[in-house]
Amino acid sequence: MMTMIAWLFRLAPVLAAASLLAGSPLANAQSEELPTRVGRLADLGGNVYLSTEEKPEDWVEALRNATVTSGDNLWVSEDGRAEIDYGGGQFRLAGNTNVHVARLDDSVLALFVAHGRVIVRLRVIESGDAARIDTPNTQLALTRAGLYRIEVSEDRERTTIVVREGEATVNLASGVQQVLPGQTSTVEGPDASYADVRSGFGLDGFDTWSADRDRRYERSRSATYVSRQMVGYADLDEYGRWDTSPDYGAVWYPTTVASGWAPYRYGRWSWVAGFGWTWVDDAPWGYAPFHYGRWIYVGNRWGWAPGGYVPRPVWAPALVGWYGGSGWTASVSYGAPVYGWVPLGWGEPYIPSWRRCSDRCWTRYNRPYAVNYAERRNAPPTRYVNWSAPGGATAVPGAIFTGRQPVHNHVVAVRPQTISSAPLLREAPTLAKPTAATIPGARPTLAAPPPAVRFQTKPLQIAPGGTPTWGNNVAPRGQSSAPPAVARPGSSAPAVSATPGTWGAPTSRPDVRAPQAGVPNRAEPARSAPAATYTPQPSLAPRSAPPANVAQPAPAPSPRAAPPAAHTPQPSVAPRSTPPATYNPQPAMAPRSSPPATYTPQPSVAPRPQPSAAPAVRSAPPATYAPQPSAPVARPAPAPQATPQAAPRQAPREAPAPPKPAARGDVEKPGVPR
Repeated sequence: MMTMIAWLFRLAPVLAAASLLAGSPLANAQSEELPTRVGRLADLGGNVYLSTEEKPEDWVEALRNATVTSGDNLWVSEDGRAEIDYGGGQFRLAGNTNVHVARLDDSVLALFVAHGRVIVRLRVIESGDAARIDTPNTQLALTRAGLYRIEVSEDRERTTIVVREGEATVNLASGVQQVLPGQTSTVEGPDASYADVRSGFGLDGFDTWSADRDRRYERSRSATYVSRQMVGYADLDEYGRWDTSPDYGAVWYPTTVASGWAPYRYGRWSWVAGFGWTWVDDAPWGYAPFHYGRWIYVGNRWGWAPGGYVPRPVWAPALVGWYGGSGWTASVSYGAPVYGWVPLGWGEPYIPSWRRCSDRCWTRYNRPYAVNYAERRNAPPTRYVNWSAPGGATAVPGAIFTGRQPVHNHVVAVRPQTISSAPLLREAPTLAKPTAATIPGARPTLAAPPPAVRFQTKPLQIAPGGTPTWGNNVAPRGQSSAPPAVARPGSSAPAVSATPGTWGAPTSRPDVRAPQAGVPNRAEPARSAPAATYTPQPSLAPRSAPPANVAQPAPAPSPRAAPPAAHTPQPSVAPRSTPPATYNPQPAMAPRSSPPATYTPQPSVAPRPQPSAAPAVRSAPPATYAPQPSAPVARPAPAPQATPQAAPRQAPREAPAPPKPAARGDVEKPGVPR
């Protein structure tokens, strides 16, 4: 006891320090780190517009290579299309589609589709990851990597999901419905209690374009050098070539650039909430080299070094060092504040502009690029190696940021000695954010719809740890192939899971429907079980007597004969027309995949007339069979307990020798003594 008390006294300072650390700025910074995964507008056609969470009604024309993150709204015009690559996969929008990106971070992809068509290619879903699609009348969970198509009608009353690859679940008022590969599920109306699940799906031009984009990602050779979760890797093959260097490892050199080209010069600056100023390059390949890795100048050419291999690379808004400001000599000569930047070189640290980057965050941004950890991570370097490279230093007036104007058309010519004396900035300049009012020609030329977030009446809730919930129910994320239960509305019994192809003898029929090919899967109102419903019983192994499932002619009256036993015929073998004097037992048939609703015994062929004194046959419970044999006849074994599958028939066993042997040629008849 004293040892325990002493141990608690020694532990008290440690617990106190831990409690103080939990409320320290370091702990808060670690818990509030920004995500390291975002989306990229990788391909687009027609008119595509984007609005931010801060101003959802302020639609702005979207640019290729624009960054998409949590809270953004996307609208594609009638003749347009768009693809957003987020590292773990891609989601593609067809014309006349309105989508809200509810959440996009390291572990969760959550979209709200107000109306239109969306194809989601889910390539990576690791432990703890979640992919959810919310619509006006239901919510979908994509539980496995695969290919999914979601379509929401313009009146927002119907949602259709097609699972080409993978597995999904549909959240309903009565439960959760599973949708398997090759199936199409349709949900009609708000608060729907059933989903119509059918096999098969159609194809259109949207699917064809999506398949072409998939092939582009799958055949890329750049995946040999970088991770497939690096956003933008698939465009590097077509516009450059790879080489290796003993100093930098793998290096990619662009081959389709103009004379005098330099990184971070042919593009523009855009504002992304949380991250600040983010680079949007003009080149079709201009995403991965400007948000990952470092730029180097070797052999009179620019090359991009992605650094050491990282399975899930860390995204940055722009890997540059900042300088300039209102007090700079170039600003005084120009008459307005001038700001400049330079691409970070190999070994130079990246210091995020936001102030919520912990030690772990800083390490992930700099470890793959041979950064010297002895340098102060809160102060910029005193000199950048790419300052002396041709085109390495770029400077523009501050108004170019606010107007989202092309940089190469507004570069301020600065002499090298002026650049070397420029004041270094720890973070990006503080300037007014670009809006639809400050960006020339950015407003929609068509009648813009309200943003999708305005229609999201049932917001998707993500529980801690990335598990989405709806209300008080946690959506299952199991990988079982058995479909989840769907309870019929109005049923008091809880939902019971069922495995397709199996059935047994429940006391009451469970309100469950499993997906079946070509059959609508809908939860119907509860019904009482019909009186004629039965449970198939395994075949008996009689001793020299025919099985009970064969209809036999009525026996002739005899003074020693007992009344014929009442029994329920078994459905394993249909009645035969063989003469009653010659009977050969037949093997029992396996039960069918689903039990018939009712069973009516069929009369034997040419039945013998029944004696008037014979008692009427009464119905007995399905599970009982009690024939009354005479004394010399061996009693059959009792019926075994019902099981989902019938046991294989065993060879008949010989009955005990009767006191008086039967004459040669005689055949024993059921229920008739010799």
